[in-house]
Amino acid sequence: MANLRSNSVNSILDYFTNGFQKANRFEVRIGGSSGPVFWASSAQIPSQDVTYYPENFSPSGPIIQIPLRRGYDDRFLVDFIVEKNWAVRSYFESWFDIMFSTNRSAQVKTRASGYLRQVEIFALNDTSTSTSSPVQMQNAKFTLYEAYPKLLLPSQFTSDAPNQYLSLTVDFNYRYYTFAGAGSSGG
Repeated sequence: MANLRSNSVNSILDYFTNGFQKANRFEVRIGGSSGPVFWASSAQIPSQDVTYYPENFSPSGPIIQIPLRRGYDDRFLVDFIVEKNWAVRSYFESWFDIMFSTNRSAQVKTRASGYLRQVEIFALNDTSTSTSSPVQMQNAKFTLYEAYPKLLLPSQFTSDAPNQYLSLTVDFNYRYYTFAGAGSSGG
């Protein structure tokens, strides 16, 4: 990792070349290392917020905000490029079928075996290639737990852009996420 040690031109140029995460270096995996990998053209990094309680029992001084609850954004969007065989759309259609089985006992049974999954976003470094393992070539990893698709946004055909790929935007719901930076063992 580059380190900005001085304000010399070379140090600054080196830092801008090697010190920042590039937005186009990422991979999305669904269901862990054995799950499918579809071509994602964009993915959001989840956000967090904190719910506070204003403690105002003191007769003087400022109101102190006491943290009560960690919250997670309820929107997590990933844009996938649709292949000619529509594999990514088929995958999510099947996932919805599992969630909404007409047999209630089958739905309860499948909940643990496929309804909720992990979604991993790997922030890849500049040296990773298509044959590299994202675990070995990552700068960071976000893991979303108990994730499932809550919305498949409409895909749109258009004749205005003949070389544009069709995309499928999936809005996921999830329970919580973990973050593991480069060199950390968490997540």
